Amino acid sequence: MIILGLKPFGHDSCAAIAVDGKIVVASAEERFNREKHSGKFPYNAIKFSLKEAGISDINEVDEIAIIFDYWKLIRYLHVYGFFKFFPAHTKTSFAGGLYQAKKIASIKRILKKELGYKGSIKFLDHHNCHASTVYYTSDFDSAAVLTVDGRGEKACTRIYSASGTELKQQFQLDYPNSLGVFYTSITEYLGFKKDEDEGKIMGLAPYGSTKLVDKMRQVLDTKGKTYKLNLAFFEMQNDPSKNVSDEFVRIFGPRRAKKDPLTQHHKDIARAAQALLEEAMINLARYAKELTDEDNLCLSGGVALNSVANGHILQEKIFDNIYIYPAAGDDGACAGAALYSYYQQNDERVFDKENQTPYLGYASNEAEILKAIKKNKLQYKKSKNIAKDAAKLIAEDKFVGWYQGRAEFGPRALGNRSIVVDPRKAENKDLVNARIKFREAFRPFAPSALDEYAQDYFETDGVDSPYMILAFDVKKDKQKVIPAVTHVDGTARIQTVTKEQNERYWNLINEFYKLTGVPVVLNTSFNRMGEPIVNTPEEAINCLLGSGLDAVALGDYLIIKE
Repeated sequence: MIILGLKPFGHDSCAAIAVDGKIVVASAEERFNREKHSGKFPYNAIKFSLKEAGISDINEVDEIAIIFDYWKLIRYLHVYGFFKFFPAHTKTSFAGGLYQAKKIASIKRILKKELGYKGSIKFLDHHNCHASTVYYTSDFDSAAVLTVDGRGEKACTRIYSASGTELKQQFQLDYPNSLGVFYTSITEYLGFKKDEDEGKIMGLAPYGSTKLVDKMRQVLDTKGKTYKLNLAFFEMQNDPSKNVSDEFVRIFGPRRAKKDPLTQHHKDIARAAQALLEEAMINLARYAKELTDEDNLCLSGGVALNSVANGHILQEKIFDNIYIYPAAGDDGACAGAALYSYYQQNDERVFDKENQTPYLGYASNEAEILKAIKKNKLQYKKSKNIAKDAAKLIAEDKFVGWYQGRAEFGPRALGNRSIVVDPRKAENKDLVNARIKFREAFRPFAPSALDEYAQDYFETDGVDSPYMILAFDVKKDKQKVIPAVTHVDGTARIQTVTKEQNERYWNLINEFYKLTGVPVVLNTSFNRMGEPIVNTPEEAINCLLGSGLDAVALGDYLIIKE
Protein backbone atom coordinates (compact mmCIF):
# COMPACT_ATOMS: atom_id res chain seq x y z
CA MET A 1 0.00 0.00 0.00
CA ILE A 2 1.50 3.33 -1.12
CA ILE A 3 0.51 6.54 0.67
CA LEU A 4 1.80 10.03 -0.10
CA GLY A 5 1.76 12.34 2.92
CA LEU A 6 1.69 16.07 2.25
CA LYS A 7 1.91 19.40 3.96
CA PRO A 8 0.84 21.42 0.93
CA PHE A 9 1.04 25.00 2.25
CA GLY A 10 2.20 27.00 5.26
CA HIS A 11 5.71 26.96 6.66
CA ASP A 12 7.80 23.86 5.87
CA SER A 13 5.68 22.36 3.10
CA CYS A 14 6.85 18.83 2.36
CA ALA A 15 6.15 15.37 1.00
CA ALA A 16 6.74 11.84 2.27
CA ILE A 17 5.89 8.37 1.00
CA ALA A 18 5.15 5.30 3.11
CA VAL A 19 5.02 1.88 1.49
CA ASP A 20 3.27 -0.80 3.57
CA GLY A 21 3.86 1.20 6.75
CA LYS A 22 7.51 2.01 6.07
CA ILE A 23 8.69 5.56 5.29
CA VAL A 24 10.87 5.30 2.20
CA VAL A 25 11.40 8.96 1.31
CA ALA A 26 10.67 12.38 2.80
CA SER A 27 11.83 15.89 2.05
CA ALA A 28 10.83 19.51 2.54
CA GLU A 29 10.15 21.72 -0.46
CA GLU A 30 12.78 24.21 0.72
CA ARG A 31 15.57 21.81 -0.23
CA PHE A 32 14.56 22.13 -3.88
CA ASN A 33 13.27 25.67 -4.34
CA ARG A 34 15.95 27.07 -1.95
CA GLU A 35 13.48 29.21 0.01
CA LYS A 36 14.04 28.56 3.71
CA HIS A 37 10.94 27.17 5.45
CA SER A 38 9.11 27.43 2.13
CA GLY A 39 5.33 27.29 2.31
CA LYS A 40 4.80 26.89 -1.42
CA PHE A 41 3.02 23.85 -2.78
CA PRO A 42 5.63 21.05 -2.75
CA TYR A 43 5.75 20.27 -6.48
CA ASN A 44 9.47 19.52 -6.32
CA ALA A 45 9.26 17.43 -3.15
CA ILE A 46 6.43 15.36 -4.65
CA LYS A 47 8.31 14.82 -7.92
CA PHE A 48 11.45 13.81 -6.05
CA SER A 49 9.57 11.52 -3.65
CA LEU A 50 7.78 9.66 -6.43
CA LYS A 51 11.03 9.16 -8.35
CA GLU A 52 12.98 8.08 -5.27
CA ALA A 53 10.25 5.57 -4.38
CA GLY A 54 10.35 4.14 -7.90
CA ILE A 55 6.86 5.39 -8.77
CA SER A 56 6.52 6.46 -12.41
CA ASP A 57 2.85 7.46 -12.27
CA ILE A 58 1.23 9.34 -9.39
CA ASN A 59 -1.83 7.10 -9.79
CA GLU A 60 0.22 4.20 -8.45
CA VAL A 61 -0.28 5.99 -5.12
CA ASP A 62 -3.24 4.47 -3.26
CA GLU A 63 -3.99 7.55 -1.21
CA ILE A 64 -2.82 11.09 -0.57
CA ALA A 65 -2.96 12.13 3.09
CA ILE A 66 -2.94 15.85 4.02
CA ILE A 67 -1.76 16.88 7.50
CA PHE A 68 -4.68 19.25 8.16
CA ASP A 69 -8.46 18.92 8.19
CA TYR A 70 -9.09 22.40 6.81
CA TRP A 71 -12.89 22.21 7.18
CA LYS A 72 -12.47 21.52 10.89
CA LEU A 73 -10.01 24.43 11.04
CA ILE A 74 -12.58 26.72 9.44
CA ARG A 75 -15.32 25.58 11.83
CA TYR A 76 -13.26 26.14 14.95
CA LEU A 77 -10.85 28.97 14.25
CA HIS A 78 -13.04 31.10 12.00
CA VAL A 79 -16.67 30.27 12.79
CA TYR A 80 -16.43 29.45 16.49
CA GLY A 81 -13.67 32.07 16.89
CA PHE A 82 -15.98 34.70 15.39
CA PHE A 83 -18.49 34.24 18.21
CA LYS A 84 -16.01 33.57 21.01
CA PHE A 85 -13.90 36.67 20.35
CA PHE A 86 -16.59 38.93 18.84
CA PRO A 87 -16.19 41.67 17.72
CA ALA A 88 -12.38 41.63 17.64
CA HIS A 89 -12.21 38.51 15.49
CA THR A 90 -14.79 39.65 12.91
CA LYS A 91 -12.48 40.77 10.12
CA THR A 92 -9.95 37.95 10.43
CA SER A 93 -12.70 35.30 10.74
CA PHE A 94 -14.16 36.09 7.33
CA ALA A 95 -10.80 36.59 5.64
CA GLY A 96 -9.24 33.54 7.28
CA GLY A 97 -12.18 31.26 6.59
CA LEU A 98 -12.22 32.28 2.95
CA TYR A 99 -8.45 31.71 2.72
CA GLN A 100 -8.75 28.18 4.15
CA ALA A 101 -11.64 27.33 1.82
CA LYS A 102 -9.58 28.52 -1.15
CA LYS A 103 -6.71 26.39 0.11
CA ILE A 104 -8.86 23.24 0.02
CA ALA A 105 -9.99 24.03 -3.51
CA SER A 106 -6.42 24.79 -4.57
CA ILE A 107 -5.07 21.51 -3.16
CA LYS A 108 -7.71 19.47 -4.96
CA ARG A 109 -7.23 21.40 -8.20
CA ILE A 110 -3.45 20.94 -8.18
CA LEU A 111 -3.55 17.26 -7.29
CA LYS A 112 -6.39 16.31 -9.62
CA LYS A 113 -6.03 18.64 -12.58
CA GLU A 114 -2.36 19.63 -12.65
CA LEU A 115 -0.86 16.36 -11.41
CA GLY A 116 -3.65 14.15 -12.77
CA TYR A 117 -4.27 12.21 -9.56
CA LYS A 118 -7.51 10.21 -9.62
CA GLY A 119 -7.33 8.45 -6.25
CA SER A 120 -8.44 9.21 -2.71
CA ILE A 121 -7.43 12.45 -0.96
CA LYS A 122 -7.87 12.59 2.81
CA PHE A 123 -7.64 15.65 5.04
CA LEU A 124 -6.51 14.40 8.44
CA ASP A 125 -6.51 15.72 12.00
CA HIS A 126 -3.23 17.56 12.53
CA HIS A 127 -2.35 16.27 15.99
CA ASN A 128 -3.16 12.71 14.96
CA CYS A 129 -0.52 13.15 12.27
CA HIS A 130 2.01 14.43 14.83
CA ALA A 131 1.22 11.53 17.14
CA SER A 132 1.53 9.02 14.31
CA THR A 133 4.91 10.39 13.25
CA VAL A 134 6.45 9.58 16.59
CA TYR A 135 4.50 6.56 17.87
CA TYR A 136 4.46 4.45 14.72
CA THR A 137 8.19 4.99 14.16
CA SER A 138 9.03 4.08 17.75
CA ASP A 139 10.05 0.67 19.08
CA PHE A 140 7.34 0.79 21.74
CA ASP A 141 4.46 -1.70 21.90
CA SER A 142 2.62 0.90 23.96
CA ALA A 143 3.33 4.45 25.12
CA ALA A 144 2.02 7.79 26.26
CA VAL A 145 2.08 10.23 23.35
CA LEU A 146 2.36 13.97 23.95
CA THR A 147 1.90 16.39 21.04
CA VAL A 148 2.57 20.11 21.56
CA ASP A 149 2.63 22.78 18.85
CA GLY A 150 1.28 26.17 17.85
CA ARG A 151 -2.11 25.04 16.62
CA GLY A 152 -3.80 22.22 14.80
CA GLU A 153 -7.39 22.63 13.73
CA LYS A 154 -8.42 23.20 17.33
CA ALA A 155 -5.93 21.39 19.54
CA CYS A 156 -2.63 22.88 20.68
CA THR A 157 -1.74 20.07 23.06
CA ARG A 158 -2.87 16.46 23.24
CA ILE A 159 -2.11 13.41 25.33
CA TYR A 160 -2.79 9.95 23.93
CA SER A 161 -2.46 6.43 25.20
CA ALA A 162 -1.12 4.25 22.40
CA SER A 163 -1.09 0.48 22.15
CA GLY A 164 -0.61 -1.76 19.15
CA THR A 165 -1.95 0.26 16.24
CA GLU A 166 -4.43 2.28 18.29
CA LEU A 167 -4.07 5.92 19.32
CA LYS A 168 -6.59 6.89 21.99
CA GLN A 169 -6.95 10.55 22.92
CA GLN A 170 -6.95 11.20 26.68
CA PHE A 171 -6.61 14.97 27.01
CA GLN A 172 -6.65 18.11 24.89
CA LEU A 173 -5.98 21.83 25.28
CA ASP A 174 -7.43 24.09 22.58
CA TYR A 175 -6.26 27.16 20.72
CA PRO A 176 -5.47 29.87 21.73
CA ASN A 177 -4.16 28.23 24.94
CA SER A 178 -0.97 27.30 23.15
CA LEU A 179 2.63 26.80 24.28
CA GLY A 180 3.75 27.06 20.68
CA VAL A 181 2.02 30.40 20.22
CA PHE A 182 3.47 31.60 23.54
CA TYR A 183 7.00 30.81 22.43
CA THR A 184 6.65 32.03 18.87
CA SER A 185 5.06 35.29 20.09
CA ILE A 186 8.07 35.90 22.34
CA THR A 187 10.29 35.07 19.37
CA GLU A 188 8.63 37.74 17.23
CA TYR A 189 8.50 40.24 20.11
CA LEU A 190 12.28 39.90 20.45
CA GLY A 191 12.78 40.79 16.80
CA PHE A 192 13.15 37.33 15.25
CA LYS A 193 11.03 35.45 12.71
CA LYS A 194 8.12 33.39 14.00
CA ASP A 195 7.89 29.78 12.85
CA GLU A 196 11.61 29.94 12.03
CA ASP A 197 13.78 31.50 14.74
CA GLU A 198 12.41 29.88 17.89
CA GLY A 199 15.72 28.05 18.30
CA LYS A 200 17.40 31.42 18.72
CA ILE A 201 15.36 32.06 21.86
CA MET A 202 16.46 28.70 23.25
CA GLY A 203 20.09 29.61 22.50
CA LEU A 204 19.77 33.13 23.90
CA ALA A 205 18.05 32.12 27.14
CA PRO A 206 21.17 30.96 29.05
CA TYR A 207 22.65 34.45 28.66
CA GLY A 208 19.77 35.87 30.68
CA SER A 209 19.13 36.07 34.41
CA THR A 210 16.07 34.72 36.19
CA LYS A 211 14.87 38.16 37.32
CA LEU A 212 11.85 38.18 34.99
CA VAL A 213 10.68 34.60 35.54
CA ASP A 214 8.14 35.48 38.23
CA LYS A 215 6.83 38.41 36.18
CA MET A 216 6.41 36.09 33.18
CA ARG A 217 4.18 33.87 35.34
CA GLN A 218 1.45 36.46 34.76
CA VAL A 219 1.66 35.46 31.10
CA LEU A 220 1.96 31.68 31.42
CA ASP A 221 0.58 29.98 34.53
CA THR A 222 2.22 26.61 35.28
CA LYS A 223 0.77 26.03 38.75
CA GLY A 224 -1.75 23.37 37.78
CA LYS A 225 -1.36 19.98 36.17
CA THR A 226 -0.69 21.52 32.77
CA TYR A 227 -0.55 25.26 31.96
CA LYS A 228 -2.76 28.24 31.15
CA LEU A 229 -2.01 31.17 28.88
CA ASN A 230 -3.24 34.62 29.94
CA LEU A 231 -4.80 35.97 26.74
CA ALA A 232 -4.65 39.56 28.00
CA PHE A 233 -1.00 39.49 26.95
CA PHE A 234 -1.66 38.31 23.36
CA GLU A 235 -3.46 39.39 20.21
CA MET A 236 -3.39 36.19 18.11
CA GLN A 237 -6.90 35.19 19.24
CA ASN A 238 -8.14 38.40 17.58
CA ASP A 239 -5.70 38.48 14.67
CA PRO A 240 -3.48 35.43 13.98
CA SER A 241 -0.92 37.68 12.27
CA LYS A 242 -0.19 39.48 15.55
CA ASN A 243 1.75 38.36 18.63
CA VAL A 244 1.88 40.04 22.04
CA SER A 245 -0.57 42.71 23.17
CA ASP A 246 -0.09 46.28 24.36
CA GLU A 247 -0.41 44.95 27.92
CA PHE A 248 2.65 42.75 27.37
CA VAL A 249 4.54 45.75 26.01
CA ARG A 250 3.45 47.87 28.98
CA ILE A 251 4.93 45.37 31.44
CA PHE A 252 7.95 44.06 29.53
CA GLY A 253 8.89 47.05 27.40
CA PRO A 254 8.82 47.90 23.69
CA ARG A 255 9.19 45.32 20.96
CA ARG A 256 12.71 44.84 19.67
CA ALA A 257 13.21 45.64 16.00
CA LYS A 258 15.29 43.19 13.99
CA LYS A 259 18.36 45.45 13.81
CA ASP A 260 18.18 46.73 17.39
CA PRO A 261 20.98 45.57 19.71
CA LEU A 262 20.23 42.65 22.01
CA THR A 263 20.23 44.01 25.54
CA GLN A 264 20.43 42.15 28.83
CA HIS A 265 16.71 42.83 29.23
CA HIS A 266 16.00 40.94 26.00
CA LYS A 267 18.13 38.04 27.22
CA ASP A 268 16.25 38.01 30.53
CA ILE A 269 12.93 37.79 28.66
CA ALA A 270 14.22 34.84 26.63
CA ARG A 271 15.35 33.15 29.85
CA ALA A 272 11.94 33.65 31.46
CA ALA A 273 10.08 32.32 28.43
CA GLN A 274 12.31 29.25 28.20
CA ALA A 275 12.05 28.55 31.94
CA LEU A 276 8.24 28.59 31.90
CA LEU A 277 8.08 26.53 28.71
CA GLU A 278 10.18 23.89 30.46
CA GLU A 279 7.93 23.94 33.53
CA ALA A 280 4.83 23.54 31.35
CA MET A 281 6.35 20.67 29.38
CA ILE A 282 7.35 18.85 32.55
CA ASN A 283 3.81 19.35 33.87
CA LEU A 284 2.42 17.83 30.68
CA ALA A 285 4.78 14.88 30.89
CA ARG A 286 3.72 14.21 34.48
CA TYR A 287 0.06 14.45 33.53
CA ALA A 288 0.62 12.08 30.61
CA LYS A 289 2.12 9.60 33.06
CA GLU A 290 -0.84 10.03 35.39
CA LEU A 291 -3.40 9.52 32.63
CA THR A 292 -1.74 6.56 30.90
CA ASP A 293 0.51 4.88 33.47
CA GLU A 294 2.86 4.03 30.61
CA ASP A 295 6.62 3.56 30.93
CA ASN A 296 7.37 5.08 27.53
CA LEU A 297 6.81 8.61 26.26
CA CYS A 298 6.62 9.69 22.61
CA LEU A 299 6.96 13.45 22.12
CA SER A 300 6.04 15.33 18.95
CA GLY A 301 4.97 18.69 17.53
CA GLY A 302 7.01 21.83 16.91
CA VAL A 303 7.62 22.43 20.63
CA ALA A 304 9.32 19.02 20.79
CA LEU A 305 12.21 20.59 18.85
CA ASN A 306 13.13 22.43 22.05
CA SER A 307 16.00 20.16 23.03
CA VAL A 308 16.58 21.89 26.37
CA ALA A 309 13.01 21.26 27.53
CA ASN A 310 13.29 17.68 26.26
CA GLY A 311 16.47 17.18 28.25
CA HIS A 312 14.78 18.40 31.42
CA ILE A 313 11.86 16.01 30.93
CA LEU A 314 14.41 13.21 30.61
CA GLN A 315 16.22 14.32 33.77
CA GLU A 316 12.98 14.24 35.75
CA LYS A 317 12.80 10.45 35.11
CA ILE A 318 9.02 10.57 34.75
CA PHE A 319 9.23 7.85 32.09
CA ASP A 320 11.69 5.02 31.62
CA ASN A 321 12.13 5.82 27.93
CA ILE A 322 11.57 8.86 25.72
CA TYR A 323 11.47 8.86 21.93
CA ILE A 324 11.32 11.94 19.69
CA TYR A 325 11.25 11.69 15.90
CA PRO A 326 14.07 13.71 14.26
CA ALA A 327 11.55 15.78 12.25
CA ALA A 328 9.25 16.59 15.15
CA GLY A 329 7.62 19.64 13.53
CA ASP A 330 5.14 20.05 10.71
CA ASP A 331 7.54 18.68 8.11
CA GLY A 332 7.65 15.38 9.99
CA ALA A 333 3.86 15.37 10.21
CA CYS A 334 3.66 14.61 6.48
CA ALA A 335 5.32 11.27 7.25
CA GLY A 336 2.87 10.94 10.13
CA ALA A 337 -0.07 11.56 7.80
CA ALA A 338 1.03 8.65 5.60
CA LEU A 339 1.45 6.38 8.62
CA TYR A 340 -1.83 7.43 10.24
CA SER A 341 -3.71 6.76 7.04
CA TYR A 342 -2.02 3.36 6.72
CA TYR A 343 -2.96 2.33 10.27
CA GLN A 344 -6.55 3.39 9.78
CA GLN A 345 -6.71 0.52 7.31
CA ASN A 346 -4.24 -2.00 8.76
CA ASP A 347 -4.25 -3.44 12.27
CA GLU A 348 -0.84 -5.12 12.23
CA ARG A 349 2.02 -2.96 13.52
CA VAL A 350 5.14 -2.58 11.38
CA PHE A 351 8.31 -2.41 13.47
CA ASP A 352 11.10 -1.33 11.17
CA LYS A 353 14.28 0.42 12.34
CA GLU A 354 14.45 2.13 8.95
CA ASN A 355 11.38 4.12 10.01
CA GLN A 356 13.62 5.97 12.46
CA THR A 357 16.31 7.00 9.99
CA PRO A 358 16.53 10.72 9.19
CA TYR A 359 18.38 9.98 5.93
CA LEU A 360 15.36 10.07 3.62
CA GLY A 361 16.20 12.90 1.23
CA TYR A 362 18.16 13.60 -1.92
CA ALA A 363 21.38 11.75 -2.78
CA SER A 364 23.77 12.57 -5.63
CA ASN A 365 25.90 10.18 -7.65
CA GLU A 366 29.55 10.39 -8.66
CA ALA A 367 28.73 11.81 -12.08
CA GLU A 368 26.77 14.70 -10.58
CA ILE A 369 29.57 15.44 -8.12
CA LEU A 370 32.21 15.51 -10.88
CA LYS A 371 30.01 17.66 -13.09
CA ALA A 372 29.62 20.28 -10.33
CA ILE A 373 33.35 20.28 -9.59
CA LYS A 374 34.37 20.66 -13.25
CA LYS A 375 31.73 23.34 -13.89
CA ASN A 376 33.39 25.46 -11.20
CA LYS A 377 36.90 24.58 -12.50
CA LEU A 378 38.10 23.44 -9.08
CA GLN A 379 41.14 21.41 -8.16
CA TYR A 380 40.18 18.15 -6.48
CA LYS A 381 41.35 14.68 -5.61
CA LYS A 382 39.55 11.39 -5.26
CA SER A 383 40.38 10.07 -1.82
CA LYS A 384 41.02 6.44 -0.99
CA ASN A 385 39.91 7.19 2.58
CA ILE A 386 37.79 10.33 2.66
CA ALA A 387 37.10 10.08 6.40
CA LYS A 388 40.83 9.97 7.20
CA ASP A 389 41.72 12.83 4.84
CA ALA A 390 38.89 15.06 6.07
CA ALA A 391 39.63 14.28 9.73
CA LYS A 392 43.25 15.34 9.20
CA LEU A 393 42.10 18.70 7.90
CA ILE A 394 39.69 19.15 10.82
CA ALA A 395 42.46 18.30 13.30
CA GLU A 396 44.57 20.96 11.57
CA ASP A 397 41.80 23.45 12.39
CA LYS A 398 40.27 23.58 8.93
CA PHE A 399 36.53 24.04 8.52
CA VAL A 400 35.20 21.19 6.38
CA GLY A 401 31.88 20.74 4.61
CA TRP A 402 30.84 17.08 4.77
CA TYR A 403 28.41 16.04 2.00
CA GLN A 404 27.53 12.35 1.93
CA GLY A 405 24.64 10.06 0.98
CA ARG A 406 20.97 10.98 1.38
CA ALA A 407 20.05 14.33 2.89
CA GLU A 408 18.53 14.42 6.34
CA PHE A 409 14.79 14.90 6.83
CA GLY A 410 14.01 17.59 9.38
CA PRO A 411 15.84 20.68 10.61
CA ARG A 412 19.00 19.02 11.97
CA ALA A 413 22.12 18.14 10.00
CA LEU A 414 23.11 14.71 11.27
CA GLY A 415 26.31 13.93 9.43
CA ASN A 416 25.29 13.87 5.77
CA ARG A 417 24.95 17.62 5.16
CA SER A 418 27.18 18.95 7.93
CA ILE A 419 29.96 21.46 8.49
CA VAL A 420 32.48 19.79 10.78
CA VAL A 421 35.00 21.65 12.93
CA ASP A 422 37.49 20.95 15.74
CA PRO A 423 35.64 21.47 19.06
CA ARG A 424 38.81 21.94 21.14
CA LYS A 425 39.25 25.66 20.49
CA ALA A 426 36.72 27.99 22.09
CA GLU A 427 37.17 30.62 19.38
CA ASN A 428 35.95 28.20 16.72
CA LYS A 429 32.35 28.84 17.80
CA ASP A 430 32.68 32.53 17.05
CA LEU A 431 34.67 31.92 13.87
CA VAL A 432 32.05 29.56 12.43
CA ASN A 433 29.26 32.00 13.29
CA ALA A 434 31.14 34.90 11.71
CA ARG A 435 32.97 33.32 8.77
CA ILE A 436 30.55 30.66 7.58
CA LYS A 437 27.10 30.98 9.07
CA PHE A 438 27.05 34.81 9.11
CA ARG A 439 24.75 34.79 12.12
CA GLU A 440 24.44 36.00 15.71
CA ALA A 441 27.44 35.32 17.96
CA PHE A 442 25.29 33.88 20.76
CA ARG A 443 24.17 30.90 18.66
CA PRO A 444 25.61 27.62 20.00
CA PHE A 445 26.82 24.59 18.07
CA ALA A 446 26.13 20.95 18.68
CA PRO A 447 28.62 18.15 19.26
CA SER A 448 28.57 14.84 17.41
CA ALA A 449 30.17 12.14 19.55
CA LEU A 450 31.02 8.51 19.04
CA ASP A 451 28.26 6.71 20.91
CA GLU A 452 30.68 4.45 22.76
CA TYR A 453 32.45 7.45 24.35
CA ALA A 454 29.53 9.84 24.85
CA GLN A 455 29.18 9.06 28.56
CA ASP A 456 32.79 10.10 29.11
CA TYR A 457 32.00 13.62 27.96
CA PHE A 458 28.29 14.19 28.66
CA GLU A 459 25.87 13.45 31.50
CA THR A 460 23.75 11.17 29.32
CA ASP A 461 23.09 8.49 31.95
CA GLY A 462 23.39 5.94 29.17
CA VAL A 463 20.71 7.54 26.97
CA ASP A 464 21.40 7.66 23.23
CA SER A 465 20.65 10.91 21.41
CA PRO A 466 21.04 10.18 17.69
CA TYR A 467 18.90 13.08 16.45
CA MET A 468 20.41 16.09 18.26
CA ILE A 469 17.10 16.70 20.01
CA LEU A 470 18.13 16.31 23.67
CA ALA A 471 20.37 18.65 25.66
CA PHE A 472 22.69 17.24 28.34
CA ASP A 473 25.23 18.72 30.73
CA VAL A 474 28.82 18.54 29.54
CA LYS A 475 30.94 16.92 32.23
CA LYS A 476 32.84 19.60 34.12
CA ASP A 477 36.27 18.10 33.42
CA LYS A 478 35.45 18.01 29.68
CA GLN A 479 34.12 21.53 29.26
CA LYS A 480 37.63 22.86 28.71
CA VAL A 481 38.41 19.99 26.33
CA ILE A 482 35.50 20.78 23.97
CA PRO A 483 34.71 24.46 24.66
CA ALA A 484 33.43 25.21 21.13
CA VAL A 485 30.41 22.94 21.68
CA THR A 486 29.82 23.73 25.35
CA HIS A 487 27.11 26.35 25.71
CA VAL A 488 27.39 29.18 28.21
CA ASP A 489 25.25 27.19 30.69
CA GLY A 490 27.47 24.11 30.46
CA THR A 491 25.08 22.11 28.25
CA ALA A 492 25.22 20.71 24.75
CA ARG A 493 22.63 19.47 22.25
CA ILE A 494 24.41 16.22 21.54
CA GLN A 495 24.23 13.79 18.64
CA THR A 496 25.44 10.31 19.49
CA VAL A 497 26.71 8.48 16.41
CA THR A 498 26.88 4.72 15.91
CA LYS A 499 28.49 2.85 13.05
CA GLU A 500 25.12 1.24 12.28
CA GLN A 501 23.34 4.58 12.09
CA ASN A 502 25.86 6.40 9.84
CA GLU A 503 29.05 4.51 9.07
CA ARG A 504 30.73 7.25 7.04
CA TYR A 505 30.16 9.91 9.67
CA TRP A 506 31.22 7.53 12.44
CA ASN A 507 34.43 6.86 10.51
CA LEU A 508 35.11 10.60 10.23
CA ILE A 509 34.73 11.16 13.98
CA ASN A 510 36.73 8.02 14.72
CA GLU A 511 39.60 9.20 12.51
CA PHE A 512 39.53 12.56 14.31
CA TYR A 513 39.62 10.63 17.61
CA LYS A 514 42.70 8.69 16.48
CA LEU A 515 44.48 11.95 15.70
CA THR A 516 43.43 13.99 18.72
CA GLY A 517 42.22 11.65 21.46
CA VAL A 518 38.86 13.48 21.39
CA PRO A 519 35.87 11.44 20.07
CA VAL A 520 33.77 14.58 19.51
CA VAL A 521 33.44 17.07 16.64
CA LEU A 522 31.52 20.30 16.22
CA ASN A 523 28.64 19.71 13.81
CA THR A 524 26.49 22.41 12.27
CA SER A 525 24.21 22.38 9.26
CA PHE A 526 25.82 22.82 5.84
CA ASN A 527 24.35 26.21 4.92
CA ARG A 528 24.70 29.92 5.44
CA MET A 529 22.26 32.08 7.41
CA GLY A 530 18.95 32.48 5.62
CA GLU A 531 19.52 29.49 3.31
CA PRO A 532 18.20 25.94 3.53
CA ILE A 533 20.70 23.14 4.12
CA VAL A 534 22.52 22.29 0.89
CA ASN A 535 20.87 19.58 -1.17
CA THR A 536 23.14 19.13 -4.19
CA PRO A 537 26.90 19.13 -4.87
CA GLU A 538 26.52 22.44 -6.74
CA GLU A 539 24.98 24.05 -3.64
CA ALA A 540 27.74 22.61 -1.44
CA ILE A 541 30.39 24.12 -3.73
CA ASN A 542 28.58 27.47 -3.73
CA CYS A 543 28.70 27.45 0.07
CA LEU A 544 32.42 26.61 -0.03
CA LEU A 545 33.16 29.48 -2.42
CA GLY A 546 30.85 31.96 -0.70
CA SER A 547 31.95 31.46 2.90
CA GLY A 548 34.95 30.84 5.12
CA LEU A 549 34.88 27.09 4.58
CA ASP A 550 38.34 25.65 3.91
CA ALA A 551 37.36 22.41 2.22
CA VAL A 552 34.47 20.21 1.23
CA ALA A 553 34.20 16.42 1.02
CA LEU A 554 31.71 15.43 -1.69
CA GLY A 555 31.38 11.69 -1.47
CA ASP A 556 34.95 10.48 -2.05
CA TYR A 557 36.04 13.74 -3.66
CA LEU A 558 37.96 16.32 -1.64
CA ILE A 559 38.23 19.97 -2.62
CA ILE A 560 40.60 22.17 -0.62
CA LYS A 561 40.20 25.91 -1.16
CA GLU A 562 43.46 27.72 -1.85
